[in-house]
Amino acid sequence: MNITFQNITDQRAEKKPFINGMEAENRTGLSAGRTEKTGGSAYAVQLDSSLFSDDAYAKNAKSIDDISNMAENTDVLNRHNFMALLSNTMSGEDYAKALEDGFDLKNLNSAETVTIVDRIKSALLQAGVEVVGYNDDMSLDKLTKIFGNKGFASALKSSFSENDIPLTEENVTDAKVAYEEVSQMENLDDSAVKYLVLNNKSATIGNVYLAQHSTNGQNASGRGFYAQDMGGYYAQKSDSYDWEQLRPQLEKVAQEAGFSAEDDHVIDMAKWTVMQGIPLTAENLERVLELKDISFPIKDEKLASVITSAIADGKSAVEGNLVDPTSNMNKAIEIADKTARLSDTSVDKVLSQGKEVNLKNLFEAEYSSVSINATYYDSAASQTARLQLEEVRLKMTVEANKQLLDSGFSIDTAPMEQLIERLKGLLGQQADEAAGQAVDEHTHVTGVSSKAIFEMSLSRISIIRTAPADLVGKMSSEFETATLGKISEEAAKLTMKFKAASQGYEELMTSPRADLGDNIKKAFRNVDDILQDLGKELNDENRRAVRILGYNIMEINEENFEKVRSWDQKLKSTIDRLKPGAVLDLIREGKNPLGMTIEELGKSLDENLMGGDKGSSNGNDRSDEKYAKFLYKLEKKGDITEAEKQSFIGIYRLFHTIKATDYQAIGSLLKTDQDMTLENLLKATRTQKTSKRGLDFTVDDDFGGLSAGRSGIKIDEQINSAFRFYSAQADIVYENLEPEKLAKAAPKNETLLPDLAIALSQAEIDKELERKFSDEQLKDIRETVASRLTESTLDEMDSLEMELTYNNLEAMIANRRARKSGSIWEKTASYHEKADEIQDKLTSLLGEEGYEEEYQKQVLSLKDQLSEEILNPKNSFIDVRAINLMQKQLSVMSGNAERGSFEIPVEVEGTKVSMHVTLRSDSSNITRMDASIQTYEYGLITASLYEKGGVINGMLTTTSAENAEETEYLEGIRQKMCDNLANMIKDIGVDQNMISILYHAQSKPTGVGTGIARAMDGGQNNNTDTTTLLKMAKAFIEAL
Repeated sequence: MNITFQNITDQRAEKKPFINGMEAENRTGLSAGRTEKTGGSAYAVQLDSSLFSDDAYAKNAKSIDDISNMAENTDVLNRHNFMALLSNTMSGEDYAKALEDGFDLKNLNSAETVTIVDRIKSALLQAGVEVVGYNDDMSLDKLTKIFGNKGFASALKSSFSENDIPLTEENVTDAKVAYEEVSQMENLDDSAVKYLVLNNKSATIGNVYLAQHSTNGQNASGRGFYAQDMGGYYAQKSDSYDWEQLRPQLEKVAQEAGFSAEDDHVIDMAKWTVMQGIPLTAENLERVLELKDISFPIKDEKLASVITSAIADGKSAVEGNLVDPTSNMNKAIEIADKTARLSDTSVDKVLSQGKEVNLKNLFEAEYSSVSINATYYDSAASQTARLQLEEVRLKMTVEANKQLLDSGFSIDTAPMEQLIERLKGLLGQQADEAAGQAVDEHTHVTGVSSKAIFEMSLSRISIIRTAPADLVGKMSSEFETATLGKISEEAAKLTMKFKAASQGYEELMTSPRADLGDNIKKAFRNVDDILQDLGKELNDENRRAVRILGYNIMEINEENFEKVRSWDQKLKSTIDRLKPGAVLDLIREGKNPLGMTIEELGKSLDENLMGGDKGSSNGNDRSDEKYAKFLYKLEKKGDITEAEKQSFIGIYRLFHTIKATDYQAIGSLLKTDQDMTLENLLKATRTQKTSKRGLDFTVDDDFGGLSAGRSGIKIDEQINSAFRFYSAQADIVYENLEPEKLAKAAPKNETLLPDLAIALSQAEIDKELERKFSDEQLKDIRETVASRLTESTLDEMDSLEMELTYNNLEAMIANRRARKSGSIWEKTASYHEKADEIQDKLTSLLGEEGYEEEYQKQVLSLKDQLSEEILNPKNSFIDVRAINLMQKQLSVMSGNAERGSFEIPVEVEGTKVSMHVTLRSDSSNITRMDASIQTYEYGLITASLYEKGGVINGMLTTTSAENAEETEYLEGIRQKMCDNLANMIKDIGVDQNMISILYHAQSKPTGVGTGIARAMDGGQNNNTDTTTLLKMAKAFIEAL
């Protein structure tokens, strides 16, 4: 696929040059009545005039530079792809798979989200998985009513399913527009084909529709051209053509376009191209043939594919290509597959034909019968081309291909050198890593190495998963210090040893294979006797520990048994939690999983799950999301009684507390030699306290609520085998806390922790409930993205240089709404008695020294108080989601304070709303304060103030029209504000004549941009210090 640029200019007033070929640098000028040398060996000759200029076909397009810059703007492309994915292309299957793999798509940035979902879609498509069950909301009957064509409705539904695209109302509406346009089309006449080729327009539904309705069948033959090597023109046209003289050139262009020179139809189309005054190039001839080949009416299956592919590429349905109904994802897969199958022989075939070595020519040559010129065997050109092909194969991935195609890069026709450079760029110049060099536990996490560490970590984890269970006994004395990289090395050696001996083995992470089951039972038929002698319970985990001791010929005693059992469970539970998403989180924090021990990995995974210190500031507390999902499923599962519901919530909160307190309850029971039952664990938590999120909690008698305490108790005994074993069991329980699993396990007070872990891990999840939850999440995401505030919010995020994640977008939209409704301040006050006190501080301390730090401290304190409410048993799923959104809003507020953007609670007209205050620098290095507040009677009022020449300047604006009442109000505000400024800021002059009033002002996001760093630093020329700027804001607030 070639990247094409449209260069359509209005040439009615002045004669402009024709475009020779597809690229900007290949333009050749023609002037009336003269001959010009064109840079190549050919000449351009003006032959005659037309009824109307061919330039009538060349209008209304962006310049080539505009489109080139857009294609190169990675941020713009990421934003577009991200928003298209959230609103149109991410299916329920994609979202569910991302959750299963541990990815928190809501908290990943735009590029990461697109890459991960592309990987999921790629895996589904390559595996031939047809997505079913997630498009059921749009029935075939409903689609048939929408399109009035059952055949097309069925084809569209199948195509969406095959391409993993959701059948949302938005996508169907988009498809309907395209379907109706195609329904009005007829076969392309000469004028429409000419319009499309001369204007470099692809054969999209929209372009073809426009071509047919713009030209209305009118055509004018212009000049005839032959363009050789994109370097010039050769032409002859009057009343007739000397086709015999032109035949060699026509055949040459046909061959360059990949067609046979003996094909009469191709030659006829080449003649038609010349007669129409279209520059005859290989590209133009190919496009003419493609356009002429489009036949209407389009078959239902093909049209469905055209529409689906466009939506899959993040485009509108009318951008579907009628010539090329294949999505970029499918192209990426196909190119990667065909490239992997190329042989070196194809290189020599291409060189023998004198063609450029690119993938398109290599693909054609691979299965052709072209004879190879002996001079190319082992020639320098052949060796170079083969090395380039090998480098492309090493660096090419489906994901990389998809990114290049999305950017408009032509993978198949680009010279190999360019392709290699673009692939290198996508890999972040990871030449060494890609070549397999030195990526291990000692590799530091950097922008260059992170992808390689991620891939290597997943590979090493996979090796451990399938390793023999013998590994646990072999390394039982090394696990405390052994890194993940070291464990995987030993796992690989052990696996190879068994395979070399053609011996089966019990895998670490799975139950014994069926073919090994009988042999294991025979070999260890006295396991239960051994366990009874040791005084251990007869269960699968204990039997497995004895087998591992036997595999390693270790003495079976209490010490060895406890050591092996504890490390077996700890290793299994940790590896099971090391899903791709969890690995990515570790790397994003600058940690290399390969260099971490099992204990370190477990601790880091817990911190990321429960929030920890980091969770207090960025709203990335996954445990809250997990609890929300638990409540959703609990409310949707109809066969659970109210008593069971309360019991399950109590068990959930028990294990949440156990993990949040670093398993103190387990340590307490071990100290007192009590059985590890649920009842005893609950008793052990009643007086214990936790330091989670900087607060202490005490669990009450019926575990019905949490009340704040003061001192924290830290577990004081050392990690021992029993503690390691039971904490691993608690991890297994927590990871498997699902209402449907608890219903099957039916735990009681006397249920032992290991028994509950076994029961929950063996219970199946309810796939229907999982699907409903994914659908609910996607529905929320799409509704957020569809908000009328989305575009303006994205612009504000750009100006603040905020990372684009869904969580940030959702929180920013909610914060912008709060500037009108103030709902967050009212809601936080309803949840905690101290919320009003904190809100008052945010306003009263404005303008004081160190306000930014105090603002962040108070906002995060308010967020932490909301955390206490998450596990309140009275809360429903909707309540928890609402609290979680407020936490995200407060996290964003805290982060934006560092960027000079503040949301200040202010009471106006009896309602508390957010006043938006920003500090920024303009191009002249003058810092200013902008404060905006929404009022019901007087519109959006904004004060924009700055210091210049020792005097405060600025303006007071309103979105309302000028009238007597408005004028009186604003003049009163200005007078009060000036009085306040004079009292608060003694060293700067105040003159209300220097502050103008403007009516009918446009409502738009306050610009912040890169000047914010200067605005927060009063040390530069013309800069006003932050405290003074914030005093200006306070003067405005008090004037209101």
